[in-house]
Amino acid sequence: MRSFVTISVLEVFVTTVLAVPSVQKLQDGQEVKLTIQQIKLTSESDIAVTDPKTSQLLGHACSTTLNSGAFADLPISADLDHMGAGKITLGSKTYQVHEDPEISGGVTCSRVYSDAQTYTACTVILPESLDLAPVSKTDGCFAKGASPVFENTIDLITTAQSTPLHPLENVTIANRGLEERQGACGIWSSYTATVGNGNPHQNYYNTQLSENINCNCAVCSVGDEESESITVGWSASATVDEWIDGGFDVQVSWTTGKQYTCQANPGDTVCIWYLTAHTAYTVQNYNYNQCTGAQPSGTAIIFSPNKNNAGGYYYCVINSCANEGYHYWDYSGPAGGPP
Repeated sequence: MRSFVTISVLEVFVTTVLAVPSVQKLQDGQEVKLTIQQIKLTSESDIAVTDPKTSQLLGHACSTTLNSGAFADLPISADLDHMGAGKITLGSKTYQVHEDPEISGGVTCSRVYSDAQTYTACTVILPESLDLAPVSKTDGCFAKGASPVFENTIDLITTAQSTPLHPLENVTIANRGLEERQGACGIWSSYTATVGNGNPHQNYYNTQLSENINCNCAVCSVGDEESESITVGWSASATVDEWIDGGFDVQVSWTTGKQYTCQANPGDTVCIWYLTAHTAYTVQNYNYNQCTGAQPSGTAIIFSPNKNNAGGYYYCVINSCANEGYHYWDYSGPAGGPP
């Protein structure tokens, strides 16, 4: 069954989120965030250690092994598959990538993966004796054209839960009663046009299409039987006289479909998410008659789905699922129209 979703700018509809559990500290130490990103097509990757409180980078390398600086005597390496699952090794101790510290051996991990790339994030405990200090990020890890896209996904889900935004009113089309006003100068009419080139940017509407599936004691998957197809419509930051495409390859709405499958390992919780790519462009409303010409009456930003969802995709979330229908906006996309 299909459903139609009318979305609002800055809308975050928050339901209960199963946030990444806190790591079980098996011993005293320094809690850090370990992340590994992998681009499948180019075989490029990076590994990073950050302070979860300050987000300061404490270690970074363009590979799946970190063995320099503070980590020369305590190297960290990852052996991960095409879904970001596998093992991580800290010094002489090896852990399984899993959300349950009792299964993993003492770390807590979440994963995001698509057909193109993987992102693995783990909370780990390092020895107090390890002298950690901020470092600079290594450049050129992803120089072959593809860039990581999941770096902020888990944080966006959990942040939206803890700091929900109040939704704006749903987008509306202006009342056309103005056109009926008659005067000495004739009929007034209204229209909408872009401001300059529209200052286009790419923005992303993310929604969970499926139920949460717990794999319990065996490998399992979530697919179309547990998912819902939705139609994502255009939206705007304020009332507009009419929807316009602004000269970009966009459309009024996009239907996600639900023919997708995500797989996870025993004990994992898995769900399907979908990113609908939008182009945001600035428009101006005008009132017009033959005597006075066009009179501006307010600006707005229109958010329209890209044609054929150019720049969008489905992806799999492991151990950071929310609930079916949960959604949020990501405004971090690049400037420009659809790719």
